[in-house]
Order: sequence, then C-alpha cells, then structure tokens
Amino acid sequence: MAGSADLTPVQPQHRFDEARLAAYLADRLPDFRPPLTVQQFRGSPANPAFLLHAPGRSYVLRKRTQAKKGLDIAASAARDFTLISSLHAAELPVAAPRLVCPDDSVIGAPFYLMDHVPGRHFRDPNLPGMDAKQRQALYDAMAAALAQIHALAPDRTGLPANGSGQDYLTRQITALTEQYRTNATEEVAPMTRLLDWLPLHVPDEQCATLMHGNFRIDNLVFHPSEPRVIAILDWDLALIGHPLADLAINCLPYRVTIPGMGSLQGIDFIESGIPGEPDYVAAYCRHAGRPEPGEGGADHWNFYLAFALLRVAVMAQGAVKRGHANGAAASPVLKAYAAVVRSVAHQAWHLVDGEAD
Repeated sequence: MAGSADLTPVQPQHRFDEARLAAYLADRLPDFRPPLTVQQFRGSPANPAFLLHAPGRSYVLRKRTQAKKGLDIAASAARDFTLISSLHAAELPVAAPRLVCPDDSVIGAPFYLMDHVPGRHFRDPNLPGMDAKQRQALYDAMAAALAQIHALAPDRTGLPANGSGQDYLTRQITALTEQYRTNATEEVAPMTRLLDWLPLHVPDEQCATLMHGNFRIDNLVFHPSEPRVIAILDWDLALIGHPLADLAINCLPYRVTIPGMGSLQGIDFIESGIPGEPDYVAAYCRHAGRPEPGEGGADHWNFYLAFALLRVAVMAQGAVKRGHANGAAASPVLKAYAAVVRSVAHQAWHLVDGEAD
C-alpha cells in the first residue's frame, strides 16, 4: 500500500510512546509480537495515519484528532471502525479491521487499527510510468470499485440513513452555502447566482446509497500486478447520499486543478489511454448497471457536477479566509486558491445556467 514516497518519519506534532502502544497491542492482538517500528503516511494531517511494522505483520493505525459533527473524538473513531468493519464483512475492498481504542491515554488520541494491504498506490491521476493500455485498465477498475460501493445496501454500512439522496443534497447545499458565505472575502457573482439556484433545483430522485465522499485514484490501492482495486482508503467523509454526487466528485480532476493535487486537464486522452470524462462515466454506468446520465437530461448530470464544484469552491474559499486571517493573503498559494474559487464558480454556473428558468 505504501511506497517510500508515501512515508515519512513520525512528525514531531504526532509522536507518541511507541513502547506503550506495543504493550497495548501485545495484550489485545494474538498475532502481534514486538519490536514495533512506526512510520507516518504523508497527507491526512487532521487525522494522521501510521504504518506499523512488527515481525511478520504490518498494520495501519489511524489516529482521530478531530471529531465528526455531532460526535466526540472517541465516538468518531468508533464510527470509523464500525464502518470499516461493516464494509469488510460485506466483502468490499477495505483492509481487515483489528481493533478500536477510544482511550486517548495510549497514544494521546483515540485510534483504530487495520491490516496493511500491500499493493500499488498512485498519487498522480495521470499515472506516469504506465502505458496507455495499463492506464485504461486502471481507470476501468476505479469505476468498477465506485460502482461496488454504491451497490452496497445502506443498512449494511452501520451508518445512519438520514433519508433519501435528495435529503442529502438539500442538507449539503445548505451547509456548504452557510460555510461559503461565512468565509467569503470578495463578491464572486457566479457563485452568488449558483448558491441561489442550487437549492431550488435539487433533483427529485429518491436514490440513497453509500457515498465514499472523496473517491480519487490516490485513495485506492491496486493489486501489485493486476488492474484491480484491493483496498479503498480514507472513509472520513463517507455517508448515505446520492451515487451521482459521488461520481461527480470522482470526476473533479477532469474539471479543475487544485493546488497540491493532481489534474487531468489538458492531457491527450487518446494517447495517454486515460478515458475522457464521458467515457469514464459510461464505464461507471456499465459497472453499476444504470443508464448513462445526459448533459442536463433526466439524470441532471450537470447539477451533480455543479454540486461537486461547489464543494471545491467552499474548500478553496476556506483556505483563502484562513490566509487573510494569518496575514498571508498576498502569498502565491492563497492567490491560487482565490483563482480556483473564481474559476470553479464560473464553470459551475455555466453548467447549470442553461437549465435555469
């Protein structure tokens, strides 16, 4: 699951007593034997992940340092573990869960432990080093994995249903609108129009499935030699929602370039072997056994794309607001985030403007 580029020594702010953790695991895992060595995965600074090596076994530890809305940190870790356990029992490609520890006295925060799944992990959606045939097969495997997530009955996830996919969209748009307006630092006219338009045009589609919420190629572990997903990572944003919203989020690299993240904008899809957005969506629909959404047609595909772009704009605007608060508004990175907000707003409004009354 992890190459050397994915791992660092444990960062100072995340260090913990490794001997204490080893003693805790030795008491609870029959197959665990010291000594224990620990490395930290890059990324996920809010809820960091660590690779644990012990003789003959490797594990992934995920530490909870931030609570989910409506839960404390211990309950958030328990929710994560329950979800992973449910998905593993349902034979979705996730790591085997081992234990959850709600007690923050062991490493300073609640955590849960899973088996480590060795395989190929790609951070760049352009898949450098692969040939065209390999890229096509890996993208098809990604589409198949997303369809597999959406095929799981919501009552098998351990997550609260919270109504239909339509309810999910309404709640999310309300929350995102409030968050954006709180963090706004300038008037962006297309965003103002989009925020007024979206809640009035939520599709009347009573379709509720498990949503990953952050489904990207860098959150997948592929088989060492086959084009097959063997582990899906980073379930922090998982909930019951609408499958086309999840698919639209998955398609964001086709639409936008975010600082520090990969993008598929500007590549030659024929030469690279990577499917263009319409072909990727068609592959997902084939695996999911559902009709392909049309451009503004019965399945309101443009609405879901605009919704996904709104999420990007809210994230980028939050970064801009934090930069203003820290006196760094003139930094190149913050200027890039501000440009993302404006670009995404224009693109999202262009997608839905033709459907407006």
